[in-house]
Amino acid sequence: MKVLIPCFILSLLVPLSITAAGSVTMTCMQNVYLSNGEIQTVWGSLEMEDIEIGAFHNDTRTIEFKQSWSKANFSLFDWKFIDIFLRRYIDNTQKLLRKINEELGIEDSYLIQAQAGCSSSLGDYEGLTYRVAKDGEDLMYLNVTEGVWVAGIASHSQDFQRIMKKEKTVTESIINILRNYCPSLAAIYSSVGRETFARKIQPQVYITKTPFKSDIEVICIVTGFYPKPINVSLWRENNMEDAISNMILPNGDGTYQITVLITVNFLEQKSVYCRVEHSSLKEPLIVHLNEEHHNLIGLVVGTTVAVVVCVFGLACFVHRLYKKHK
Repeated sequence: MKVLIPCFILSLLVPLSITAAGSVTMTCMQNVYLSNGEIQTVWGSLEMEDIEIGAFHNDTRTIEFKQSWSKANFSLFDWKFIDIFLRRYIDNTQKLLRKINEELGIEDSYLIQAQAGCSSSLGDYEGLTYRVAKDGEDLMYLNVTEGVWVAGIASHSQDFQRIMKKEKTVTESIINILRNYCPSLAAIYSSVGRETFARKIQPQVYITKTPFKSDIEVICIVTGFYPKPINVSLWRENNMEDAISNMILPNGDGTYQITVLITVNFLEQKSVYCRVEHSSLKEPLIVHLNEEHHNLIGLVVGTTVAVVVCVFGLACFVHRLYKKHK
Protein backbone atom coordinates (compact mmCIF):
# COMPACT_ATOMS: atom_id res chain seq x y z
CA MET A 1 0.00 0.00 0.00
CA LYS A 2 1.44 3.37 -0.96
CA VAL A 3 0.97 6.14 1.58
CA LEU A 4 1.48 9.73 0.47
CA ILE A 5 2.97 11.98 3.12
CA PRO A 6 0.97 15.22 3.37
CA CYS A 7 3.98 17.37 4.13
CA PHE A 8 5.48 16.59 0.80
CA ILE A 9 2.61 15.94 -1.57
CA LEU A 10 3.06 19.60 -2.45
CA SER A 11 6.43 18.69 -3.92
CA LEU A 12 5.11 16.25 -6.51
CA LEU A 13 4.97 19.12 -8.99
CA VAL A 14 8.40 20.56 -8.13
CA PRO A 15 11.16 20.40 -10.76
CA LEU A 16 14.44 19.00 -9.45
CA SER A 17 16.52 21.70 -11.13
CA ILE A 18 15.58 24.30 -8.53
CA THR A 19 18.51 25.59 -6.45
CA ALA A 20 18.55 27.84 -3.43
CA ALA A 21 20.90 30.52 -2.16
CA GLY A 22 22.05 29.37 1.25
CA SER A 23 20.48 26.57 3.20
CA VAL A 24 17.10 26.77 4.90
CA THR A 25 15.54 23.94 6.88
CA MET A 26 12.03 22.77 6.04
CA THR A 27 10.07 20.76 8.60
CA CYS A 28 6.68 19.15 8.38
CA MET A 29 4.73 17.94 11.40
CA GLN A 30 1.70 15.71 10.98
CA ASN A 31 -0.56 14.62 13.83
CA VAL A 32 -3.05 11.78 13.83
CA TYR A 33 -5.36 11.16 16.78
CA LEU A 34 -6.87 7.69 17.06
CA SER A 35 -9.60 6.34 19.30
CA ASN A 36 -11.10 2.85 19.28
CA GLY A 37 -8.96 1.96 16.29
CA GLU A 38 -10.30 4.78 14.13
CA ILE A 39 -8.73 8.08 13.10
CA GLN A 40 -10.66 10.90 14.71
CA THR A 41 -8.67 13.82 13.36
CA VAL A 42 -5.61 14.59 11.24
CA TRP A 43 -3.82 17.92 11.14
CA GLY A 44 -0.38 19.18 10.30
CA SER A 45 1.82 22.08 9.32
CA LEU A 46 4.70 22.91 7.00
CA GLU A 47 7.42 25.25 8.29
CA MET A 48 10.56 26.85 6.94
CA GLU A 49 12.89 27.56 9.85
CA ASP A 50 10.31 28.74 12.43
CA ILE A 51 7.81 30.23 9.97
CA GLU A 52 4.59 28.34 9.33
CA ILE A 53 3.89 28.24 5.60
CA GLY A 54 0.89 25.96 5.33
CA ALA A 55 -1.50 23.81 7.34
CA PHE A 56 -4.09 21.11 6.67
CA HIS A 57 -6.86 19.38 8.55
CA ASN A 58 -9.03 16.39 7.65
CA ASP A 59 -12.21 18.39 8.30
CA THR A 60 -11.58 20.43 5.17
CA ARG A 61 -8.93 18.22 3.53
CA THR A 62 -7.50 21.30 1.87
CA ILE A 63 -4.28 23.23 2.32
CA GLU A 64 -4.43 26.52 4.21
CA PHE A 65 -1.80 29.08 3.23
CA LYS A 66 -0.25 30.95 6.16
CA GLN A 67 2.00 33.40 4.31
CA SER A 68 1.36 35.73 1.39
CA TRP A 69 3.96 33.80 -0.61
CA SER A 70 2.83 30.30 0.49
CA LYS A 71 1.44 29.43 -2.94
CA ALA A 72 4.88 30.03 -4.43
CA ASN A 73 4.64 29.86 -8.24
CA PHE A 74 2.03 27.11 -8.35
CA SER A 75 -1.18 27.77 -10.24
CA LEU A 76 -4.71 27.27 -8.90
CA PHE A 77 -4.94 24.14 -11.03
CA ASP A 78 -1.72 22.83 -9.46
CA TRP A 79 -3.11 23.26 -5.96
CA LYS A 80 -6.40 21.57 -6.84
CA PHE A 81 -4.35 18.66 -8.15
CA ILE A 82 -2.31 18.59 -4.92
CA ASP A 83 -5.50 18.64 -2.82
CA ILE A 84 -6.50 15.35 -4.46
CA PHE A 85 -3.30 13.79 -3.14
CA LEU A 86 -3.98 15.24 0.30
CA ARG A 87 -7.37 13.53 0.47
CA ARG A 88 -5.80 10.31 -0.76
CA TYR A 89 -3.12 10.55 1.92
CA ILE A 90 -5.70 10.86 4.70
CA ASP A 91 -7.57 7.82 3.42
CA ASN A 92 -4.41 5.72 3.02
CA THR A 93 -3.11 6.75 6.44
CA GLN A 94 -6.34 5.64 8.04
CA LYS A 95 -6.13 2.26 6.31
CA LEU A 96 -2.52 1.73 7.41
CA LEU A 97 -3.10 2.70 11.05
CA ARG A 98 -6.31 0.69 11.19
CA LYS A 99 -4.33 -2.31 9.97
CA ILE A 100 -1.67 -1.75 12.66
CA ASN A 101 -4.33 -1.32 15.36
CA GLU A 102 -6.05 -4.55 14.37
CA GLU A 103 -2.79 -6.50 14.28
CA LEU A 104 -1.64 -5.19 17.66
CA GLY A 105 -5.06 -5.11 19.28
CA ILE A 106 -4.67 -1.52 20.50
CA GLU A 107 -7.94 -0.14 21.86
CA ASP A 108 -6.66 2.89 23.79
CA SER A 109 -6.75 6.39 22.38
CA TYR A 110 -3.39 7.78 21.34
CA LEU A 111 -1.68 10.46 19.28
CA ILE A 112 0.77 9.70 16.48
CA GLN A 113 3.14 12.50 15.47
CA ALA A 114 5.40 12.28 12.44
CA GLN A 115 8.08 14.87 11.79
CA ALA A 116 9.95 15.04 8.51
CA GLY A 117 12.67 17.46 7.57
CA CYS A 118 15.23 18.44 4.94
CA SER A 119 17.31 21.42 3.91
CA SER A 120 17.02 23.51 0.77
CA SER A 121 20.47 22.30 -0.32
CA LEU A 122 19.98 19.65 -2.98
CA GLY A 123 21.93 16.46 -2.30
CA ASP A 124 22.20 17.08 1.45
CA TYR A 125 21.06 13.58 2.39
CA GLU A 126 22.54 13.78 5.88
CA GLY A 127 19.98 16.44 6.73
CA LEU A 128 16.99 14.23 5.85
CA THR A 129 14.94 13.18 8.86
CA TYR A 130 11.74 11.25 9.49
CA ARG A 131 10.74 10.58 13.10
CA VAL A 132 7.52 9.21 14.60
CA ALA A 133 6.28 9.68 18.17
CA LYS A 134 3.41 8.13 20.10
CA ASP A 135 1.87 10.32 22.81
CA GLY A 136 5.00 12.47 22.81
CA GLU A 137 7.49 9.61 23.18
CA ASP A 138 9.86 8.36 20.47
CA LEU A 139 8.17 5.54 18.61
CA MET A 140 10.61 4.99 15.75
CA TYR A 141 12.66 6.82 13.15
CA LEU A 142 13.70 6.08 9.60
CA ASN A 143 17.39 5.78 8.83
CA VAL A 144 17.14 7.33 5.39
CA THR A 145 20.65 6.31 4.35
CA GLU A 146 20.14 2.61 5.06
CA GLY A 147 16.38 2.55 4.54
CA VAL A 148 15.65 0.85 7.88
CA TRP A 149 13.31 1.66 10.76
CA VAL A 150 14.79 2.02 14.25
CA ALA A 151 12.58 1.47 17.32
CA GLY A 152 12.24 4.11 20.02
CA ILE A 153 11.17 3.94 23.66
CA ALA A 154 7.40 4.43 23.40
CA SER A 155 4.97 1.60 24.03
CA HIS A 156 4.59 -0.75 21.03
CA SER A 157 7.81 0.65 19.48
CA GLN A 158 9.13 -2.80 18.59
CA ASP A 159 5.74 -3.79 17.15
CA PHE A 160 5.47 -0.70 14.96
CA GLN A 161 9.03 -1.19 13.75
CA ARG A 162 8.31 -4.83 12.86
CA ILE A 163 5.20 -3.91 10.87
CA MET A 164 6.86 -1.01 9.05
CA LYS A 165 9.73 -3.27 8.01
CA LYS A 166 7.15 -5.21 6.00
CA GLU A 167 5.72 -2.04 4.44
CA LYS A 168 8.54 -1.71 1.91
CA THR A 169 6.45 0.34 -0.52
CA VAL A 170 5.63 2.89 2.18
CA THR A 171 9.28 3.11 3.23
CA GLU A 172 10.48 3.55 -0.35
CA SER A 173 7.84 6.23 -0.93
CA ILE A 174 8.99 8.22 2.13
CA ILE A 175 12.66 7.96 1.16
CA ASN A 176 11.90 8.97 -2.43
CA ILE A 177 9.96 12.04 -1.29
CA LEU A 178 12.64 13.03 1.20
CA ARG A 179 15.48 12.68 -1.28
CA ASN A 180 13.96 13.83 -4.53
CA TYR A 181 11.17 16.25 -3.73
CA CYS A 182 11.54 17.72 -0.24
CA PRO A 183 14.79 19.65 -0.95
CA SER A 184 13.34 21.02 -4.19
CA LEU A 185 10.23 22.29 -2.45
CA ALA A 186 12.40 23.76 0.32
CA ALA A 187 14.52 25.47 -2.34
CA ILE A 188 11.43 27.04 -3.93
CA TYR A 189 10.17 28.34 -0.59
CA SER A 190 13.60 29.62 0.42
CA SER A 191 13.54 31.59 -2.83
CA VAL A 192 10.00 33.02 -2.76
CA GLY A 193 10.32 33.77 0.95
CA ARG A 194 13.86 35.14 0.60
CA GLU A 195 13.11 38.49 2.24
CA THR A 196 11.44 36.86 5.22
CA PHE A 197 14.22 34.35 5.83
CA ALA A 198 16.93 36.98 5.36
CA ARG A 199 15.40 39.18 8.06
CA LYS A 200 17.65 39.45 11.09
CA ILE A 201 16.87 41.54 14.18
CA GLN A 202 19.44 41.97 16.92
CA PRO A 203 18.37 41.03 20.46
CA GLN A 204 17.93 43.48 23.30
CA VAL A 205 19.60 42.22 26.45
CA TYR A 206 18.66 43.24 29.99
CA ILE A 207 20.16 41.82 33.17
CA THR A 208 18.66 42.38 36.60
CA LYS A 209 18.82 40.99 40.13
CA THR A 210 16.42 40.33 42.95
CA PRO A 211 16.96 39.16 46.56
CA PHE A 212 16.28 35.50 47.27
CA LYS A 213 16.68 34.52 50.93
CA SER A 214 20.36 35.12 51.68
CA ASP A 215 21.33 34.95 48.00
CA ILE A 216 20.79 36.97 44.85
CA GLU A 217 18.84 35.83 41.79
CA VAL A 218 20.30 37.14 38.56
CA ILE A 219 17.94 37.20 35.59
CA CYS A 220 18.96 37.83 31.99
CA ILE A 221 16.09 38.82 29.70
CA VAL A 222 16.75 38.70 25.96
CA THR A 223 13.98 40.00 23.73
CA GLY A 224 13.14 41.37 20.29
CA PHE A 225 15.36 39.00 18.28
CA TYR A 226 14.78 37.19 14.99
CA PRO A 227 15.24 34.48 13.75
CA LYS A 228 14.36 32.16 16.62
CA PRO A 229 17.60 30.17 17.22
CA ILE A 230 19.70 31.80 19.96
CA ASN A 231 22.20 30.84 22.64
CA VAL A 232 21.91 32.67 25.98
CA SER A 233 24.09 31.87 29.00
CA LEU A 234 25.02 33.41 32.35
CA TRP A 235 28.68 33.49 33.35
CA ARG A 236 30.62 34.22 36.53
CA GLU A 237 34.37 34.87 36.45
CA ASN A 238 34.66 33.41 32.93
CA ASN A 239 32.86 30.21 33.93
CA MET A 240 29.42 29.37 32.51
CA GLU A 241 26.87 28.78 35.25
CA ASP A 242 24.25 26.03 35.35
CA ALA A 243 21.21 28.23 34.71
CA ILE A 244 17.44 27.78 34.60
CA SER A 245 15.91 28.85 31.29
CA ASN A 246 12.37 29.12 29.96
CA MET A 247 11.41 28.23 26.41
CA ILE A 248 11.89 30.70 23.60
CA LEU A 249 8.57 32.54 23.44
CA PRO A 250 7.04 34.74 20.74
CA ASN A 251 6.49 38.46 21.13
CA GLY A 252 3.48 40.12 19.57
CA ASP A 253 5.54 41.68 16.76
CA GLY A 254 6.97 38.49 15.27
CA THR A 255 10.18 38.54 17.32
CA TYR A 256 11.12 36.28 20.23
CA GLN A 257 12.21 36.39 23.87
CA ILE A 258 13.89 34.15 26.43
CA THR A 259 14.73 34.43 30.14
CA VAL A 260 17.70 32.81 31.91
CA LEU A 261 18.20 32.75 35.69
CA ILE A 262 20.89 31.78 38.23
CA THR A 263 21.38 32.17 41.99
CA VAL A 264 24.62 33.56 43.43
CA ASN A 265 25.70 34.89 46.78
CA PHE A 266 25.97 38.61 47.44
CA LEU A 267 29.72 38.79 46.86
CA GLU A 268 29.61 36.90 43.57
CA GLN A 269 27.10 39.16 41.83
CA LYS A 270 29.62 41.72 40.61
CA SER A 271 31.34 39.15 38.40
CA VAL A 272 28.17 37.94 36.67
CA TYR A 273 27.43 38.68 33.03
CA CYS A 274 25.03 37.50 30.31
CA ARG A 275 26.41 36.19 27.01
CA VAL A 276 24.23 36.09 23.88
CA GLU A 277 25.04 34.45 20.54
CA HIS A 278 22.72 35.10 17.60
CA SER A 279 22.94 35.08 13.79
CA SER A 280 22.27 38.85 13.73
CA LEU A 281 25.42 39.52 15.76
CA LYS A 282 28.94 39.54 14.33
CA GLU A 283 30.29 38.53 17.73
CA PRO A 284 28.74 37.46 21.07
CA LEU A 285 26.99 40.23 22.98
CA ILE A 286 28.05 40.49 26.64
CA VAL A 287 26.13 42.50 29.24
CA HIS A 288 27.43 42.72 32.81
CA LEU A 289 25.31 43.02 35.92
CA ASN A 290 25.81 46.61 37.06
CA GLU A 291 23.89 49.75 37.93
CA GLU A 292 23.19 50.55 34.29
CA HIS A 293 21.53 47.26 33.47
CA HIS A 294 19.97 45.86 36.65
CA ASN A 295 16.86 48.02 36.61
CA LEU A 296 13.79 46.75 34.77
CA ILE A 297 12.16 50.20 34.67
CA GLY A 298 11.97 51.40 31.09
CA LEU A 299 12.87 47.97 29.80
CA VAL A 300 10.55 48.12 26.80
CA VAL A 301 7.28 49.78 25.93
CA GLY A 302 3.78 48.67 25.06
CA THR A 303 2.73 45.05 25.20
CA THR A 304 6.31 43.79 25.34
CA VAL A 305 6.59 45.12 28.90
CA ALA A 306 3.76 42.92 30.11
CA VAL A 307 5.11 39.86 28.33
CA VAL A 308 8.66 40.24 29.66
CA VAL A 309 7.54 40.96 33.21
CA CYS A 310 5.27 37.90 33.17
CA VAL A 311 8.12 35.72 31.95
CA PHE A 312 10.40 37.24 34.59
CA GLY A 313 7.91 36.46 37.34
CA LEU A 314 7.30 32.94 36.06
CA ALA A 315 11.03 32.21 35.94
CA CYS A 316 11.43 33.35 39.55
CA PHE A 317 8.48 31.27 40.67
CA VAL A 318 9.73 28.12 38.96
CA HIS A 319 13.19 28.63 40.38
CA ARG A 320 11.89 29.09 43.93
CA LEU A 321 9.71 26.01 43.58
CA TYR A 322 12.72 24.06 42.34
CA LYS A 323 14.84 25.24 45.28
CA LYS A 324 12.07 24.38 47.76
CA HIS A 325 11.82 20.76 46.63
CA LYS A 326 15.46 20.19 45.92
